This record gives sequence, C-alpha cells and structure tokens, in this order.
Amino acid sequence: MAEKEELRQKQENEILQEINGEEEVEYGLINDYMFRAVFQTSEEALKGLLSALLYIPEEEILSCVICNPIILGDAIDEKTCILDIRVLLNGNKQINLEMQMGSVENWPDRSVFYLCRMFTDMKKGLDYTQTKPSIHIGIMMKSPVPEDAAFYNEYALKNRRTGYEFTGKIALHVLDLSCLEQVTKEERNSSLYYWACVFKAKTWKEVLAMAEQSESIKKAVVTLRELSEDEKIRQQCEARERYQMDWQSSMRTSREKGREEGRESGRKEGELQKAHDVAEALLEEGMEIEKIAKIVGMEVNVIREWMTEK
Repeated sequence: MAEKEELRQKQENEILQEINGEEEVEYGLINDYMFRAVFQTSEEALKGLLSALLYIPEEEILSCVICNPIILGDAIDEKTCILDIRVLLNGNKQINLEMQMGSVENWPDRSVFYLCRMFTDMKKGLDYTQTKPSIHIGIMMKSPVPEDAAFYNEYALKNRRTGYEFTGKIALHVLDLSCLEQVTKEERNSSLYYWACVFKAKTWKEVLAMAEQSESIKKAVVTLRELSEDEKIRQQCEARERYQMDWQSSMRTSREKGREEGRESGRKEGELQKAHDVAEALLEEGMEIEKIAKIVGMEVNVIREWMTEK
C-alpha cells in the first residue's frame, strides 16, 4: 500500500512539473461540468473543499458519498441535466454543491426549493426528528443578493428579533467569487480563499501556486489537468459553455423584445389618448361625429362606443 501511494505521489508530481504555467486554463472549475467531473473523480479533493466550506477539519470527514453520480464523458441533456453534487457527509448530513455559471436572477427561490426538497427526502416510516441536516452551497460568479454581497455568506432560519436559531438543520451558503479581491487579511489565510483562487484562476501558473497550499487542492489540480486532456470531458465542458452562452443570449433577446413591445404599447396608448382628447374637445364644440372620425383617424362606431362609456 505504501509503495502504491508513493508511486501515485510520484506520478502526480510529474504531472505538475510537466504543466506549462503560462498556458491558459481552457476549462477550469467554474465550468460546472468540469467542477462535477473533478470532484466526482477525486474524493480527496471533495473532502478538502467540504472541509473549507463547512469549517470542518479534513480528518473529521470520514466519508463523503456522492448520491447522484453521473457517467463522465457521456453526452448530457443541457436543458434538464443538473450538475449539482449531492453528498452524504459522514452518513448523517446532506450537502448540495452547485457551481453556478450563468444567471442568478431566480437563484434564491430555486436554491430554497432544492434545499427543502433535499431536507424532506426521507424514507417512509421515519419520524420528523430523523431528518438529516441539509445545506445547499452555491459557488457564484456574483452574489444573487447584491445588497448583501460578501465573500462567504451563511443563511439560516432564525428569529429576526432575538437572533435565536430556530433549527440548525437547514442552511444556505453562498461563496461569491466576485468578492475575492475584497477579502479580509484573516480570510486570505484560509483554505476557502485558496479554493476560491483555484476557481478563479485563468492560467496554470495561478493554479499551481494554490496546489502548494494543501494536499487536497493538489489532488484537485492534478485531477483537473488529467481531465483537461480527456477529449470526451472537454466536449462536455464546451457543450456546457455553449449552452450557457446561447441561453444568456436568448434571455437578453427576450428582455429587449419585451422592452420594445412595452415601448410600442405605450406609444400606441399615448396616441389613442391624444385622439380621445381631440375628439372630446371637438364634440364639445358641436362638431358632427363623422367629421371628428376623419380628423382623429378613428372609426365612427369607436367614437360612439367611447361616448357611451363616457
């Protein structure tokens, strides 16, 4: 066993030494498919990340079982496939890890839905007291709640007046990568900061610098490098990026179309109101309805109906 581990360490070091630090990371851990692939492949990397996110010493994580594994490299349905990683930690705590690549507009409601569904997923016949503590963790490109943005936020069910925590069994955590540059000096010395740097890294040089911070990050970096050379994995990462770009483009087009339709509707309503005002003034002067209709460009029956409503 010792020889096998020594051989693996040697192979990992060779992989790291062969990396050209100046190269860009084409598909990093902010790609949700690569995120899933790396942490499904390396249990040690997954333990390290969970340790950082939950403030649990790695040695206290005895097991982390992925409850929703996928077959890596196989084609997925971009529209319906959920790449969140659902983990059963030490057999008694449920964690849902999400790398959020795209829009966060509906994330608060969606994350609460996922959290509640995970919390209530229990076997028939069990008592409510046997529900497992559940945490949904979102790793985001920007905060879903801009007015409460911070590097790492933890939300729980508490009494607003006293601060008393109603139950410690459910919680939402948000790691906001856009706040990486604003972290405190204390946070910069944390393992969570190192992981965030790996997520945000643009070059392999930046990734390699973080690999020196912990053994679990090193495992993640080695796994990332190995998977980056797997053509099937690369194809799925590309497909996810393409889907996100298409989806965001579609959303922008829909919003712009909605705004244009709103402007057009407002313009027409304004013109109609103006016609009504002119018609009303002419009616007060005693002009015949037929003449008014020609002046304002309205049908006679429309003016009659309008007069009746008035």
